[in-house]
Parts: sequence; C-alpha cells; structure tokens
Amino acid sequence: TMVQRSPSLVVNIEPSAQFPYRLYDEGRTTDECDFITTSMPLPLVKKAHQHFTRQSQTADKTLLGKLASVGFQLDFGEDDTGWQFKYLTRGGGYYFNVGASDLIADGHIKLIQNADIDAFTAAGVSLKTGAHIPADLVVLATGYKKQEFLVAKLFGQDVADRVGPIWGFGDGLELRNMYRPTGQPGLWMIAGSFAQCRINSKYLALQIKAVEEALI
Repeated sequence: TMVQRSPSLVVNIEPSAQFPYRLYDEGRTTDECDFITTSMPLPLVKKAHQHFTRQSQTADKTLLGKLASVGFQLDFGEDDTGWQFKYLTRGGGYYFNVGASDLIADGHIKLIQNADIDAFTAAGVSLKTGAHIPADLVVLATGYKKQEFLVAKLFGQDVADRVGPIWGFGDGLELRNMYRPTGQPGLWMIAGSFAQCRINSKYLALQIKAVEEALI
C-alpha cells in the first residue's frame, strides 16, 4: 500500500519524457542543438514546455486516466510546464514511469491519501474511516535535502550563508549559483543532467581559467 502525501507528476519514459529532447533527433549536430537549447530565453522555454506537457497528456492519456480513477492525485507542474521545470526549479516532484505507475493504476499497489490517515499503530495504519491497514514496515519516502545543506555540512554554515540558495531560477532567470562564481571565492558548483554538465562545463572551465590568469 502506498500513501500519497501530495499530487505528483507522472510521465512515461517513452515517448513523453523524451519530447524536450527531440531537437537532437532532427539531424543537427550536437553543438548546434546545444547552442539552440542554451540560447532560448526562459519565457520562451516555458511556453515550449507547456506544449510538451500537452503532448505528454495526450500520449499518456490511458495511464493518467487509470491513475485518476483509483484516486491518484496528478500534477502537471506550475503553469502546466511539466516535469522539466519541476526538475529545474526544485529537483523533484515527478516520476518517470518505469512500471510502478502501471501497478498502481491496475490495483496491484494499493493507494491511500495522507489526509485519510488518522494515526500509525503498532500493527499498521488507522484510517479516519475506522478501517485499519496492517503493515510490517513503514517506509518514509521524504526525498532529498537541498544542496545548500551539503555545502553547510562540508564547509560550514558561514560559507553556506555566503553562497545562498543553490538551484532554481534567480532574479537573472539563470540557475542560482550554478556554473558561475558564487558568494564564496574559489567555490564553484556544477550539477544537473549529463547534457547540462557537458554544455556548461566548458563555460565553467573558461571562468576558472580567467580567474587563474587574473583576467577577472
């Protein structure tokens, strides 16, 4: 039995999760695709991902309908921007379906909502309806701590305070403290997907080289 704490975005890996990357299958070189990807302003990127989300909803219509019918709460991201913007803004809140969603939709994994729980007991979970669900084990899937927590753990809270928030979009509509100077001299951050690291590592390396050569 799975307890759902809040709505989740579910997307099938094929084809829906691949929609944002179709540019790379259109015959252009990887360098050309990287340039197009990184040159788009954020408002235009959001519109593109709203389009991808609509396509995903159509492609995954059967699965999403079955999930909704068993009470699974669905979410499509802020302003319907889909999984990619959840990843860019918070690093989570979505699930690439590798089979578990089908098991939920078909009833092999039972589902209850967090709001329906009255209390945990020594033998399981009591629901507000008075029903009791026996359980040998309760697993709390709470996700990950933010990256600034790791900075504080490794370098101390003073350094973490100087660096500030990591990931998500800042006032300049760029990822905060990523691939660029941070508030702590000598501390650089690189994270993200393989594609993001491939694209941005060269720019990060150029900045570090410029510092080493006293150009900036």
